[in-house]
Amino acid sequence: MVWNDILKRNIPNDWKVQSVISNCLSSVIKPGVEMFDTKTYLATADVKGTSISTGTIIDYEGRESRANMQPSVNSVWFAKMKNSIKHLYLNKEMQSVISSSILSTGFCGLQCEENSFEYIASYIANPYFEVHKDMLAHGATQEAVNNDDLAGVHIIIPDANILQAYHEVTQLIYSQISKNICENQELVKLRDWLLPMLMNGQATIED
Repeated sequence: MVWNDILKRNIPNDWKVQSVISNCLSSVIKPGVEMFDTKTYLATADVKGTSISTGTIIDYEGRESRANMQPSVNSVWFAKMKNSIKHLYLNKEMQSVISSSILSTGFCGLQCEENSFEYIASYIANPYFEVHKDMLAHGATQEAVNNDDLAGVHIIIPDANILQAYHEVTQLIYSQISKNICENQELVKLRDWLLPMLMNGQATIED
């Protein structure tokens, strides 16, 4: 163990301390989306914790300016606003969401390697991250962080063997979480389709 001046505590000798916005395990996803006919726009209001609502159907030309972030496999997203815990962990099991959605610029996205995805996701999920994000948030109407602010939020980078071991242990956990989220989305769509028909008598439930 060696003393780290940034964190003011000991860390393993071969580990490093970098910022969440600039590190060797992930890179910041820049605004910009590919051309599309129609997709589902997920604003920050459409995500609560890790739960995703149905969003809004948009087309490329008619979309609002904030609908400008392209989701991708092995990307981790969080809301920039203060006191706003909204996380998206988009691994390959979330392909249906990735291929059909566009995200708001109110999210910050980190593109990860396959073996660093779970580590970065776990870091963003830790209350430590949200506390530090909120401390750095600023703004007159809506307090939020930008990339320069996030340079002050630090992450410990483990050695390659530990990172790989963490990936192997947690991959199935995150896979199951993603499958549950996608299943919940389908159930919400089914509920929203069926409920109006039950209410106006188009469908009935037999004993």
